[in-house]
Amino acid sequence: MQAHDRSDDTTVDGTSRTSFKALYTELRDRICLLDYPPGTVLSENKLAAEFGVSRTPVRRVLHALEFDGLVESKQALGTIVTALDLRELKQVYALRLKLIDLVAELPPGPMTDRDIDLLDDLGERVSALRDDDARPRALGALYQTFHQELGRLTGNRPLREITDRFFHQTSRVWLQLLPEMTWTREVDAMVEEIHAVRDALVAQDLRRVSEVRRHHFRACLRRMNAVLAGQDLVDEVLRAADGSEVAPT
Repeated sequence: MQAHDRSDDTTVDGTSRTSFKALYTELRDRICLLDYPPGTVLSENKLAAEFGVSRTPVRRVLHALEFDGLVESKQALGTIVTALDLRELKQVYALRLKLIDLVAELPPGPMTDRDIDLLDDLGERVSALRDDDARPRALGALYQTFHQELGRLTGNRPLREITDRFFHQTSRVWLQLLPEMTWTREVDAMVEEIHAVRDALVAQDLRRVSEVRRHHFRACLRRMNAVLAGQDLVDEVLRAADGSEVAPT
């Protein structure tokens, strides 16, 4: 199967205003935010009717999502949102750690005051969830926004695209575990990461950006591991990434 060009903003058919990119992003977000949990059957007919397009563009988007590992096509069943296979995703987590380090070694994309303002606003919006009732989807959506902003500031397009793909392959794991984790701790960790990255970007210190992201990535793995029954997520991921030993939680 070949990858699809997700930069295509042209209309998906002769009459619809829905672009391939918009449709792809909407369905990917529904999967990654668990609006479509693993095992959900996605109907081409229903999606075409919802978005006011023919089945052809929907089929194109589903093929792209299958390439990303988020759905799979099964004979007689149709297109199904994939289950979370932690054994395979451990390898993806290890690659994500490696890719974080590359940010410091490649030229950045352009950054403006607007980008800093966006990160400031994002930090405030995340912080506002701290004393609210646990809202996993809202927190997950804000972290996706943070990821997208950092991707936009990554100057190397191939790195940005592969990082984006791996992020969306694994983001569902944290979101699915979030109800079992300590809510205020997860909110505080996200606010701390956003603020630290923001300060490093203002200082134009990309190595510091990588250090902050790596620290928070590893810490999140440890917190996830604490609620995973019979899994050793941290040791296996870090060993695959760099052979390092795991510090005590």
